Amino acid sequence: MKKIFLTLAAFIFPAALLQAQTDTMYVMKGGVIINKQSIKKTGVDSIIFYKPVIATPGADIQTAHIMGGMFIMGSPVTEVNRETNETQFAVTLSSFRMSKYEITNAQYAAFLNAKSIGSDGKYAAGAYPTQVLIYARSDTYDFGLHYSGSQWVPVVGYENAPVNRVTWYGATEFATNVGGTLPNEAQWEYACRAGTTTPFSTGNCLTNLQANYRWSSPYCTCTNTITTPLSKTQTVGTNPANAYGLYDMHGNVWEWCADCYGTYPTTAQNNPTGATTGSYRVIRGGSWNEYARYCR
Repeated sequence: MKKIFLTLAAFIFPAALLQAQTDTMYVMKGGVIINKQSIKKTGVDSIIFYKPVIATPGADIQTAHIMGGMFIMGSPVTEVNRETNETQFAVTLSSFRMSKYEITNAQYAAFLNAKSIGSDGKYAAGAYPTQVLIYARSDTYDFGLHYSGSQWVPVVGYENAPVNRVTWYGATEFATNVGGTLPNEAQWEYACRAGTTTPFSTGNCLTNLQANYRWSSPYCTCTNTITTPLSKTQTVGTNPANAYGLYDMHGNVWEWCADCYGTYPTTAQNNPTGATTGSYRVIRGGSWNEYARYCR
């Protein structure tokens, strides 16, 4: 998700900018005055605006408040490219918060380096010490992370592209590290739909101006103005957000959910957690290399 870690930022303003012998400095947060102080022009050399370093990698992740409600999970039998396991059922969810952007290479590298995770991608002190969190990128599609010397580093130019080749364990460890959890599949679909009932939050079509996927393979009878795909990830937040303020819910990279792959229920559910056992974990949303139908 498009993020750049906050760093110390100092801006120096000469005292001459103050307009009166005694002026007032207003301290604002979110457009609200939280403090004000009278200051004398003659007593000021400079004003420094300070934004502290975030000690925990990823702690600066922006989130959107997702208001709880009821929706129909799954897809109608008339939906094109529907899979037989997409049984519809009513789901009621409580409110939750979700990160606005996919996690970037820069963010994930900071996490790996802070935890001293080596080239094998394993986190000995984590909840899954024998599991690989990430695989270094070394193939034709080289827009992820490399292990160089003793550090994980993003490929130049892809610092703010979404991290890829992360395992479910790696996604879970990162979420835990920043004080969150992976969404379960019901939460993910509710957030992705953003109040819509169509195959995409953008309606019945998903264009090259709305998501990064294999543009040569649009959905159903839809068309694109550009049909040659990028064949790579994009900087997160490049395309418009959905109605809930979430970016890249369709395309760019697949997104892990907390659940194991399992059969959908046939009765109404209240805050379902999804299957807790099974051989596979759920991924949703499609990617830069997938047809539009997989982005549903």
